[in-house]
Amino acid sequence: MLKSYAICLQLRELKANEPKRSNTEEVVDQYNEVLGQRKNFILHAFIAILSFIIFGLIPPVVYGFTFRENDEKDFKLAAVAGASLICITLLSIAKAYIKRPNSYLIYFQTVFYYVSTGAVATVLSYLAGDMMKKLIEKLGWFAPASSFALQNQPGFGSY
Repeated sequence: MLKSYAICLQLRELKANEPKRSNTEEVVDQYNEVLGQRKNFILHAFIAILSFIIFGLIPPVVYGFTFRENDEKDFKLAAVAGASLICITLLSIAKAYIKRPNSYLIYFQTVFYYVSTGAVATVLSYLAGDMMKKLIEKLGWFAPASSFALQNQPGFGSY
């Protein structure tokens, strides 16, 4: 919810900014370059929030509903990584299509940039999580306490 609110604030700030002059004395409107005409602000904000909700919910839903019977965590993570990769690819294709590049090379570069960034972020997140798991296990922070100690204390018996 906060992320979608932040997106709306960024869109409003971008809309509020006045067009700037470049070095060649041309008027450069950053909003128009990035999103399109200012009169379509509500449509742009709606699409940004909707895409955030839809594409942001797909990986957790895939995680929750895959491999429920055998609970294979590695297969679940692979399914989530695949779903995330598909979502990132679709969003980057949409962005490249909206930019209307002159050549397919620019189109390919846009898609490759976002997919590679997503893949690197996925790998780094997995490695960081694995390291944290090993550290927590080594330090014993969340080790289950012995239930024997609770059973022998006075006041915990059954009446």
